[in-house]
Amino acid sequence: MPRPLPRLIQVIAMALICACTGCYQRGTAPEQMPATEHTAVEIMRANCGTCHGVEGQGGYSWVDPTWFAPELAGVTEAVVKTMVRMGRPPAMPMIPEHEVSETELTALAAYIAGLPANAVPAPAYDTTMFVLDEDPWFSPMQVSIQPGQTVRFVNLGRTYHPVADIAFVTSHGMDGIFSGNLGANGEYYHTFDTTGVFTLLCGMHPYMRGEVHVGTGTAPVPPTWVPAAPQPLPPVAGVGEIWVMAQFQNWPGKATDGVAQVIDAATFTVTNQIPVGNNPHNIWFGQGNNEALITNWFGVSVNTVDSATKLVTGEYIAGAAPAHVTSDYAGTNWYVSMEGSHYIQSFTQAPGIYGLGGFTLVTPRAVVSGYGPHGVWYANGLLVSSNSMDNSFSIVDAASLTELATLPAGIMPLGASANSSGTIGACGNAVSNSVSIYDISNRIYIRDIPTSGSTVQVPFTPNDQKIFAATGSGVTIIDAMRAINASTWPDPASAIDTFIPTGRGAHGIAFGFKSGGGLYAYVSHKFTNYVSVIDVATQTHVGDIPLLTTTTGNVSLAGATDTGGNGIAVRPNPAPWQ
Repeated sequence: MPRPLPRLIQVIAMALICACTGCYQRGTAPEQMPATEHTAVEIMRANCGTCHGVEGQGGYSWVDPTWFAPELAGVTEAVVKTMVRMGRPPAMPMIPEHEVSETELTALAAYIAGLPANAVPAPAYDTTMFVLDEDPWFSPMQVSIQPGQTVRFVNLGRTYHPVADIAFVTSHGMDGIFSGNLGANGEYYHTFDTTGVFTLLCGMHPYMRGEVHVGTGTAPVPPTWVPAAPQPLPPVAGVGEIWVMAQFQNWPGKATDGVAQVIDAATFTVTNQIPVGNNPHNIWFGQGNNEALITNWFGVSVNTVDSATKLVTGEYIAGAAPAHVTSDYAGTNWYVSMEGSHYIQSFTQAPGIYGLGGFTLVTPRAVVSGYGPHGVWYANGLLVSSNSMDNSFSIVDAASLTELATLPAGIMPLGASANSSGTIGACGNAVSNSVSIYDISNRIYIRDIPTSGSTVQVPFTPNDQKIFAATGSGVTIIDAMRAINASTWPDPASAIDTFIPTGRGAHGIAFGFKSGGGLYAYVSHKFTNYVSVIDVATQTHVGDIPLLTTTTGNVSLAGATDTGGNGIAVRPNPAPWQ
């Protein structure tokens, strides 16, 4: 382990780091800050103390364990404020005003300046819920308490898992329970005074669910789920390979969940299983489809995989909660949305300088003013991102990695996409059940198209005519021209072609060639262990492809988690840049 530096040197070093990162502009504050404010002690216990120690004694970053998190106790308020806002990417995520308000930051800085003498011990509690990277994610999944009792939440995961309730999410943060960004090994205490059943979720990973039953007089009833049966295989073969991120799948000897399953589209059978990462969530192929980059949404790293050998070739520190990845038309640059670190990071196809255990080069990154970039998509020199934590949609110049505009979205936008010319954009809103449509050329939000369920990925077809939206238990197909032309088609529902039922928790959609001509849309599901196949031309569900299950019977409050599929990609990709 590195030898700790004397505290004075640490403070000087941190000041220099902050000065060097001054080119990264802090995002603008939202017009209305959440009513839920946290005390300095709560922020220290949940966030800062997870690396620097709850009494500011120093420690190590959980993002990059090779980086010593310096002693904070007694550091001046001005230095603390600068450190919090600028961070030290990737080891120390920057914390914008969306997360810690100026009022909270002032109190936090004063508290740290007075440490360790004024350290406040942890409060008493009545029961503990652990937050995990592995399903069922909250352990125990359900607890019973009486009004006035306190629950301690402890994050045993490897990235941020902020605890929130449904009221906080649906009220845009103006009501309800919220821990703030709960870092690895962070603690949050909440006293429940009102009788009722409180549904909790991770504010960053919303299918992580738990329940607190307060004074209800009845024991919680654990969920049961009957696995859905797939339809027969499609009668006409596909072309190439389908890579599915089986994010919840266990693997013998692997400490974290996650397997990439590779399907031969000619036979619709799984040919390879690649145990990789920590909850591998999203995937994109690089130049020539010869290498894949996979994001570890519950971790701090990304993995590269050789497309031919199916071997993991590298793991690279990227920051907190890498969510989605996209590529430029040449396939030489990958762009990763860092949901917990508040930026979009660029990688080359051979990002060897990012190796674990070595020096991490601070390269240009796009800092968006929206909070929590999740979905990211490249189109004709532009990047678009859906920002899940403050319900916004950003447009970024890919060459300079500078933000051009941030526009409103629905509640908890997750998927982001654009047509190939970069003139029309879309994002899928998981909580408000809609697809937001944008005029990217004029940087204007147009309207929301309602869907039948929680909406995630929303890719355009390769000819740009349709948007295939993964919504709840199926796919909503939207006509792009009708969606953007609100004056001609004022009824949002008029933009919808059809809804096609597929399976519980429809999440990802990727297009692939169909044998003999035409295209298939392949649909992954979080809580169904098969991939559905839609014929793009006829807009019909033509069959399902079973995934291999290794953990039969696992369930959560949100659904069955035997295997589950999140990110999905096809090799070769029929998009113009592949």
